Amino acid sequence: MSSKRGFIHTVVIVEYSPMARRTTVPSLPVLFLFLILLICCTSAVSAEGSDFDISEGNIWSSDYLDGNTMQSSDNHSASDGDFVNLIIPVYNSNISSEDSTWSFSFGFGGQWYGGHSGILEGNQSLSEIEISFGPVSEGIILCKLEVDDTFENEILEIRVGPNPVNFTSAGDANLVLIGQPAHVGDELTASILVHNQGETSDSVQLQLKRNEGDIIVSGNPVIISPGSSREVSVSFIPISSGTQSIEWAILGSNGGIDISLNGTSNLDVQESQDIVINIDQISWTLQDGLNLDASVSLSSGLNRNVIVSIEMKSGNDYSPYQTFSVDLSPGIRNLHFNLGHPDASRLKISVTPDNWVSLHGVGEKIIELSPPLILPSIMISGTSPDIVSVGDTVFINYILENKGTGRSSVGSLRVVGIANDIIFSEHSIPAIDAGASFSGTITILSWEYSQTTDIKFIWMMEEAHAINQTSVIVDIGTSTSFHLPFNINAAIYGALSGFAIVMASLVAFRVVSQKTPSTFSSWNRNKLSGTRISRANQPDEKKEIHCPGCNQRLNVPLTHKGSVKCPACTIVFTQPTLIEDISDNSLIQPPNSDDRINESLTLESSSESDLLSCPQCEQTLRVSLDKRPIRSRCPVCRAEFIAKFG
Repeated sequence: MSSKRGFIHTVVIVEYSPMARRTTVPSLPVLFLFLILLICCTSAVSAEGSDFDISEGNIWSSDYLDGNTMQSSDNHSASDGDFVNLIIPVYNSNISSEDSTWSFSFGFGGQWYGGHSGILEGNQSLSEIEISFGPVSEGIILCKLEVDDTFENEILEIRVGPNPVNFTSAGDANLVLIGQPAHVGDELTASILVHNQGETSDSVQLQLKRNEGDIIVSGNPVIISPGSSREVSVSFIPISSGTQSIEWAILGSNGGIDISLNGTSNLDVQESQDIVINIDQISWTLQDGLNLDASVSLSSGLNRNVIVSIEMKSGNDYSPYQTFSVDLSPGIRNLHFNLGHPDASRLKISVTPDNWVSLHGVGEKIIELSPPLILPSIMISGTSPDIVSVGDTVFINYILENKGTGRSSVGSLRVVGIANDIIFSEHSIPAIDAGASFSGTITILSWEYSQTTDIKFIWMMEEAHAINQTSVIVDIGTSTSFHLPFNINAAIYGALSGFAIVMASLVAFRVVSQKTPSTFSSWNRNKLSGTRISRANQPDEKKEIHCPGCNQRLNVPLTHKGSVKCPACTIVFTQPTLIEDISDNSLIQPPNSDDRINESLTLESSSESDLLSCPQCEQTLRVSLDKRPIRSRCPVCRAEFIAKFG
């Protein structure tokens, strides 16, 4: 018989056995009764259709004939243009059953063709149905054999490959899924090695589908040269958990793909792994800063990388504080953070999956922060004895309290006299927890003061301090020592200050009194002349003599008797003429005052440099040019003259 795609030739092979002898019934009523029984038997045969069992399709015998030679190709699959021979075994479990019929059809491209049938003899235990059809085209052909009037049927799927075949699998024809065990959100890679056995370069791509026919993903085309093999792959991300069947196929724009380059793979996808963060302990002290202990748990599955970030909130916004990467294994991972002293009121710690999907997204915890506060206080509970005598041992009890919210640091307690800042005692104080206290006793072995003394307690720490004071009451009646009614230190300081002021005043007075008057003031010049006149009228007159050693001119009082020492060369000599002049008072005529004034006024000396000679003793003197003209005095002869420029 022929069809749209070729022909179908059917041959039924049965085991023959002689049929029982038939009896002829001439009467019409008997014939009518026979027809009723036949109908009932037919219904019974239809009801007993399960006696015939068609063998499963995987044991059908198939042979593929080359369309050109009509000889067996010895291939395990059909190619475009081949003819197909099938031998289908049908078993009968009741050889006493009536005959039945079968029908065969094949489907291609969504259409069924055939409608061919034959007889299954009920007295045979095995029937083999031979069916031939062709030529076939590239694609999938469904071959169906069924027993009429029953639900018994069997379908065989035949894949018809191209002719010629250009692309085949290089090695194992199974698809490889990389990245298992897979979780929802993980990226997987499907891969297979393809060989080009054709004569031209061509491109192929890998396509994945669901059982429903929906395309999951199509990979990028891969060009394969003749005689070469390349890996053809595609990546995808499963979005649901459970066991999934994935249909895969290698596709080529120009065909020539071997039928082995397609199939179905099962993929087991687990639920996404989950991350959970817990805060185990948090403490904030002034000594150690803010310390945080947290634990991050990862559910069973693969090792995962996460990003741990800590943010601080100061005001309305969070700002990054720390960020780092952590590799997690399934289980619990403990993390410790030393965060110093942040200026923040709230802390947020987040654990974010790094390129994978968590079941509940980002793990996050928010913590309200309260910085440590130290509020120290000192309470002095009493002094023993209440009234102290000189030489007594004094005991002062105290209690230190920390009323803040943080642990204080190690500090010291110092007992100091208020009036004289003398330290009576000092010792260290341990750290005190928030709300706790520390008590102790200050011991002063021998009290040395005869008056009531005010003392203060100073509790010093790195972050705070506290001060309190008390008085040590002294029994005045027991004191026999003498005490000044004023502070001796203040008296000494005042005396030294007064002495310094007096000395400074004397120095200033001498400087002012010995200052040489300026030549620019005529009033000062007249005043100086008057001074010279008054000095000349004094009875202590002097006479000028020459030193015999250095010829230095010297002024010697007229009343002087004895030796004279030259201040320049230190020679000691006597001057007889001096004695004679002194004895002969009548010969000495003091000049009148007018001549002495004129002489003192006419003494002058000039030069063009800072050095000039005294006009009276010729002693070399230094007078600055920028101060001339100026009245100068010779330090040797005490003569006064006008120093000029020129």
